[in-house]
Amino acid sequence: MKNREIIKKRLDKVESILINLKRIVNTQEPIEVYKSNIDEAISTIEDIQSFVEREPKSNYEQNSASR
Repeated sequence: MKNREIIKKRLDKVESILINLKRIVNTQEPIEVYKSNIDEAISTIEDIQSFVEREPKSNYEQNSASR
């Protein structure tokens, strides 16, 4: 996987955002803070998806897609 490190960093970022969302709920921060964190998580997931889409497919993936 060519973009393994960047994908791992993005996944770590999503994990961090989710932990922060849990903290926001526990401390009852304003809903706007919660929503902005959700938007950031969604954006990061979209980044990860685009990196995965750009990865070359393995022979197994190509064979299973043709079934």
